[in-house]
Order: sequence, then C-alpha cells, then structure tokens
Amino acid sequence: MSTKFYSVTFLYSLSIFFTFSCGKKEFLTIEQKIEFYQSRAKTYQALANAQRLSPPYSDKKLSIKSKLNNQPMRMIYLKEAKKYQELAEIAKIKDK
Repeated sequence: MSTKFYSVTFLYSLSIFFTFSCGKKEFLTIEQKIEFYQSRAKTYQALANAQRLSPPYSDKKLSIKSKLNNQPMRMIYLKEAKKYQELAEIAKIKDK
C-alpha cells in the first residue's frame, strides 16, 4: 500500500469523525466559542481542499479513492466551513 492511500484513508476517516461529532457543545466563555467555530471552519476548509487535491482513480482495486474525489462532498465541506465562519463572526459581534 502506498503512502498516498494511507493519507487519503486518514482524511476520509477524519471527515467521518468530524461529520458525526457535531454534538452540542457547552462553552465557558465567548472566546472559547469563537475559537471552536474558527477551528471547525479551518477543519472543514482543509477537508474541502483535500477533496480538491486528491486525483480521481479508475482502477477497480482503488475504488475507494475515486469515491473520495467527490465534488458534492467538497461543496458540503465548503458550506460547513462558511457556516462556522459566520457563527464565529456572529459570536464576535455579540461579544462587543
């Protein structure tokens, strides 16, 4: 197995982890809330970039890689990144 395969598999696992770990989070301060939203936005942006950068594969043995290069998933990640960026901005405005 190549290193590329492991990195793509890791990114896929990471995306699943972050997709299903969107539970309600309690914050002690506004700064923690802003930091959380910004961190989440950066994570989704990184996942979208990974989708864009991973090349499509046509080999049947590597079919999982071709499923990872999925433009609709990239758009979902971009929407989530934008949502968390907006939440961070709203939290900043409320903090003032």
